Amino acid sequence: MAQKISELKTYKTVNRRDRNGNYKAMEFEFKYNPNVKSFNFRLLSKLLDLLLYYGIVYVLAKFFTFAYPHILIATLGLFTINPVLETITGKTFGKLLIGFEVVDDHCKKLSVLKSFIKNTLQLLNLVIYVFTEGVIWEEDIYFHNTITNTYTIKSKNKKEIIAMMNKA
Repeated sequence: MAQKISELKTYKTVNRRDRNGNYKAMEFEFKYNPNVKSFNFRLLSKLLDLLLYYGIVYVLAKFFTFAYPHILIATLGLFTINPVLETITGKTFGKLLIGFEVVDDHCKKLSVLKSFIKNTLQLLNLVIYVFTEGVIWEEDIYFHNTITNTYTIKSKNKKEIIAMMNKA
């Protein structure tokens, strides 16, 4: 029976020197975490999404008059359209270009509600991160994934993760 991603373990062997000066292999067990660690690529993904929505709003503004700044409407689109795209495809425009995918604990696409909660928490996280200059979230900048039990993975690793789940 397939496990959840949160139940998977990974192991690392480390050679440590004992009191006699001899090396002894020690194996450590860690919780498996397939999340993409690179803040820069994850931010780039979000910026690509924002640029797409800004471009759409900019083109629409040529035909219609908006009372609000274009960037505000584009940002609103970022946190309302992305959950729908993540539910349907597992990816947003930026994630598609970079090669990322969002999955739940069973390595499946998210529900609309879970994706909406994740994106809302991500917005809150981003606002707090900017206003505190990153001081508060040094421990877990990706808490939105932790709270919603979701993972932002590299699309090419999905088959490997499913194989690990089925193997256990």
